[in-house]
Amino acid sequence: MKKNTHFLFVALLCFSLTLFSQRDAEPVDPLFTSAYTKYEAGDYKGAHEDYTNYLHKKPNDYNALYNRGLCSYSLGDYKDGLRDFSKSIEFGRKKYDGYHNRGLCSFYLKDYDNALRDFDTVFIYKPEYPKAITYQGACYYFKKKYNDALTQLNKAAMLQSDYEPTYYYRCMTKYYLEDYTGSLADCNTALSLQKNNDTYFWRGLNYIELKRYSEGIVDYDTVIKHDPKYPDAYYNRALAYYELKNYNKALEDNNKAIELDPGFAKAYYNRSLCKFELGNYTAAESDFNSAFSLGIKDDKLFCWRGANYYEMKKYDMALMDLNKAISMNNTYEIAFYYRALVKYSLEDDKGCIEDCNAALALKKSYDTYYQRGISKHQLKDYDGAIDDFNQSLALKTDYQLAILERGVAYYMKENDDMAIADLNKAISLDPKSGRAYYYRGKSKKYKNDMAGSCEDLKKALSLGYDYASDELTKNGCK
Repeated sequence: MKKNTHFLFVALLCFSLTLFSQRDAEPVDPLFTSAYTKYEAGDYKGAHEDYTNYLHKKPNDYNALYNRGLCSYSLGDYKDGLRDFSKSIEFGRKKYDGYHNRGLCSFYLKDYDNALRDFDTVFIYKPEYPKAITYQGACYYFKKKYNDALTQLNKAAMLQSDYEPTYYYRCMTKYYLEDYTGSLADCNTALSLQKNNDTYFWRGLNYIELKRYSEGIVDYDTVIKHDPKYPDAYYNRALAYYELKNYNKALEDNNKAIELDPGFAKAYYNRSLCKFELGNYTAAESDFNSAFSLGIKDDKLFCWRGANYYEMKKYDMALMDLNKAISMNNTYEIAFYYRALVKYSLEDDKGCIEDCNAALALKKSYDTYYQRGISKHQLKDYDGAIDDFNQSLALKTDYQLAILERGVAYYMKENDDMAIADLNKAISLDPKSGRAYYYRGKSKKYKNDMAGSCEDLKKALSLGYDYASDELTKNGCK
């Protein structure tokens, strides 16, 4: 299942760092020298101020404009960087790095079309420049042209095998192309070149898709350690915990994701599923409704909200949601299954069987065979019920309920030996099953074992199976 996320994108400072000094024929200007020195020392703000003061005197100096563009870029001010790189090119500095860096500014400003044009221009001056090819691929990725992105990123990796951004963007591209194994390999390569929190994030996603949930949790532990206010990381770790059936841990992470982002619709939805699994149906209903109000209105939400209504015995509301889920997706097996349960609860056994048939056509499931068998039993089709219980047990050999109800069906067919054999096994699996003792007691009566029958009926009554009381009276048990 594809996990929908948005990720925290960290700007990778991978541009041409070459500063240009004044031309030798000109006298050295102290401001230019000071700016150059400050930039080299990492004082980008100070360098920017000095270049600005210098450009008040010489506004058309394209080297100073280019260098100030680098300062702006390093400070994360991509609009100013874009302006200075453009002016530098306008005033005569037409070199590959100017177009490349301007393309990067457009890229980080999400102006991917202009970025692509600049990267194309780079190749006029420097054919097959791998960094520009990487960011071409990244542009295509963000434009959701994943095959084009992959082509460029593959080319970039062949030209330069140690450039971390290439593998970072390619891992994301492969993820959306559902090549999770390839994406994971690129995450590992990227992390071997540079430890990047976002790469751990994406590797965690791939581990989840590959059902390597424990490894995914380890990666999200790392992400959260470095960025404890990253809601998507908590959300994705919750997905992994949920798949491992650690619903309490999943619940905690979804709580944190919602605390950090109160409008996080998918976290409400996932939290509702955790509460559903933990049997907290009232709280789950609230979260399902929150997810709905925040914009999730897909077949899965209608299905599971319907299932939750079923558990709350709100059958009419359950039926409405499950009907909606099936109208949106008539291949959603679990929706048919829960609708079958609702119809059974509404005493519509024929409707229950129809929905079980639809569910089983999509997926063979032991609990669906069991439910169909129960409805067939209600319609007195005992042979059909026994056949369904057999199908259920073929998929889950120790399914106590199927063994019990098959025993009851054998009793109804007056096959007491088979009934007692099944009911013996049902009791061994669940010694507190009053229903199993009750029907074994009734079967023993027809085998003329009145002492055994009375003993079983008394046990059934002690376990709360009240139907045994009348049977004890009729049998004269003391």
